[in-house]
Amino acid sequence: MIDTLGPSSAQRDEIRAKKEALNRIAFERWDDPTWRKEMAAAVTETIYKGFEHENLLALLSQVENVPFDGRAMIKEVRGLRAFWVARGGYIESSELRSDIAEITRDTVGFHVFEFEDKIRTNFSETQATMVELGIQRLDAEINMRFFRALQAAVPNTSPYYISGAGVSLTALNTALREVRDVSQTMDISIVGRSTMTDQIMDLLLGNTVNGTGFIPATNDQMIQRGVLGTYRGANIVTLHNYLDDAEFPYFPANEMWVVARDASKCAFFGGMLSKEYTEADNWYWHYLARRDFGAMVYRPNRVRRIIDTAISPTKGGGDSYA
Repeated sequence: MIDTLGPSSAQRDEIRAKKEALNRIAFERWDDPTWRKEMAAAVTETIYKGFEHENLLALLSQVENVPFDGRAMIKEVRGLRAFWVARGGYIESSELRSDIAEITRDTVGFHVFEFEDKIRTNFSETQATMVELGIQRLDAEINMRFFRALQAAVPNTSPYYISGAGVSLTALNTALREVRDVSQTMDISIVGRSTMTDQIMDLLLGNTVNGTGFIPATNDQMIQRGVLGTYRGANIVTLHNYLDDAEFPYFPANEMWVVARDASKCAFFGGMLSKEYTEADNWYWHYLARRDFGAMVYRPNRVRRIIDTAISPTKGGGDSYA
């Protein structure tokens, strides 16, 4: 019989058998450094692929993947002019000017350790936990770095900072219109926690005029990343992974962004690097993983920061509410 709320009995039995088999292999081969290295590499690859699937940066910014020893640049060329002249007349020359900025890189990573006896007897669960938490933490930390860059580019003194009680469709429509007007790609997203995006949905679905501009998301991968749908051509994105390692929200509950992808650029330098080792004078196993990342917001006029003064910014820290 198929369990409509989860895997079937046969599927559960198969999963249990695979976990037990993996635990047996880990118990028998734990002292083999080659095997441990292979398992660590498999964990790293799974975390890497999971992060690539979960992360929403590509919706909000231009993302470039460069070699580990590469450099990421923002380059804009100006100065080329076109002239009207009489037939056969002399065309004036124009001089090209390049504005170049380099994205600086930082390293994000994590380091976990566990008692070897625990891993020997329950390797499959430990591995699954590391993969799940590794994806979550890398996703949260990199998103946090990107949003910190946005906040630095649009402080409360900026003309692109909008505040007021509640979310206004009029203010949102104005923000979308102004950002789209200066964007070259016109690829725009509205992003915030559900405390803000749900207000938009309430307004849209309750308004027969403005609601006609909303199109629900149907792509499974987009839904997985939090995309609810599009409004006036902009993705509406609900941020799910917004807590830091202390269960405190790094993304305020009362903040929402209208962001054009060409307002910023993010760069990943190489893939994930990892290593594992056991302590020579103790019984603990260590696993480390890291990746280099950089972000720059170079066109703040293609961004709008919307604040709802009626909501506490710290609302939603873990299971408690401020």
